[in-house]
Amino acid sequence: MASIPYDPTLVLGNIVDLERIEVLMQQAEAQKPQVQANDKLNTLLLSSYKMEMIYNQMISMGVSREVLVELSEEKEKLKGALADAAVELATATIEAEEKVTQLKIAASQQKIGFHVESPLDYKQSKVTKFPLSFDSLKFDVQYFRQESNV
Repeated sequence: MASIPYDPTLVLGNIVDLERIEVLMQQAEAQKPQVQANDKLNTLLLSSYKMEMIYNQMISMGVSREVLVELSEEKEKLKGALADAAVELATATIEAEEKVTQLKIAASQQKIGFHVESPLDYKQSKVTKFPLSFDSLKFDVQYFRQESNV
């Protein structure tokens, strides 16, 4: 899966070479189709699980056979969309990895390097903690219990 582009010179208080930032942005851009395909597949998988639970609930409720047949047909369409999304993810992953590898080779790190001393005075600087952001996390927690009263 896609990883967050990283460069070891990106350290707190370090002077950052803008060319390295540009390379990281190019890597992130190369991985974007893979991330989007992965999100699509995950959304379809979640929909598939929900559809299965809805189907089971409809059976428990005694819904008419015609409605169940129609819902079953939609489940089959969803399975087809899942298969297509999985193939799309595989293709996007291979393409993204090839692009990222080429970018890493083009911007390979030199064996010997040097850095300008940081302008920060660490003795007079204070590290401030900020709350962790969860904007990029996706949660969908469900609990299903399937019983019959026989």
